Amino acid sequence: MAIEGTSYHLDLTCAASDGLTIGRVAHGIVHGTALRLHRARAGGVFIEPVDGTPRIVQGRVLATDTHTDRILLNAVVPIWLTVPADQAASDFSSGELINFYLASGASFQKA
Repeated sequence: MAIEGTSYHLDLTCAASDGLTIGRVAHGIVHGTALRLHRARAGGVFIEPVDGTPRIVQGRVLATDTHTDRILLNAVVPIWLTVPADQAASDFSSGELINFYLASGASFQKA
């Protein structure tokens, strides 16, 4: 997936039923699982590597869903992030900058 207006080319999975077409603009959201969340004190939002499978992500918390224990994050693209079992979404507040390793298998879902 190429992120318009950036150098990002992310390798993500997607469902065939989403009807995505290569080379066409699609609006949606990334879903992933954090291995361990850390509060960051400095820096901006980023995904590493810029080209390939996302591994290290830093972004700002937009919202938390305590019922499903997920965090909506702004990190270059919006990401619904599943929180590790030993942490809770309620531990983090809107506006906080967090950093984490992203588990393999992150996906894109068309809106």
